[in-house]
Amino acid sequence: MTRSTVRLAAVAMAVGSVVAMAACSSDKGGAPNVAGASGGGGRTLDEGAINQAWVQCMHEAGQTGVQLTKDGKASVPAVGTDAGQAAGADALAQAMSACDAKVPGKQQLNDRAVRAMVEEARGLAVCLRKNGLTAEQVPDPDPKYGGNLAISPDTDSALFQKAFAICSKDHPGVGVTSLGQDGK
Repeated sequence: MTRSTVRLAAVAMAVGSVVAMAACSSDKGGAPNVAGASGGGGRTLDEGAINQAWVQCMHEAGQTGVQLTKDGKASVPAVGTDAGQAAGADALAQAMSACDAKVPGKQQLNDRAVRAMVEEARGLAVCLRKNGLTAEQVPDPDPKYGGNLAISPDTDSALFQKAFAICSKDHPGVGVTSLGQDGK
């Protein structure tokens, strides 16, 4: 697997993670405030209505694999990053970006979900460090990786597996990716 394929995979996982977490978010903070049509005030849209509008936008963009679940959450199909599938991943990412911008409230839901995912990844990082890994091996999570935790490629695999077996029980939704040799 080439370095660019690994990076594309990380981007695809991050994009998918954002949507999946936004879809699965159970934040009790209520629906986001979005700009209203009259008077410049805000009106509250519920998460289900936002997801329904977003899925409709995705369908209009040709991404009919995106579906609304029974409980009103958006479900995005996994997209591979092999050479033949890179165009599909790019098209999905472009449609997601466009629909995020078009649907009022979707960006607020995504931002809230990313913050929650980064906090969860931070919890995993702290646990891994308490169980034998260093801050250089497990740096603080970066929002650009979504809910994934990027670890250094020189991390001892056996030590990581032992620590991860302990920590993943409390942080099951956090994915782990390896930083490239150049730290990116």
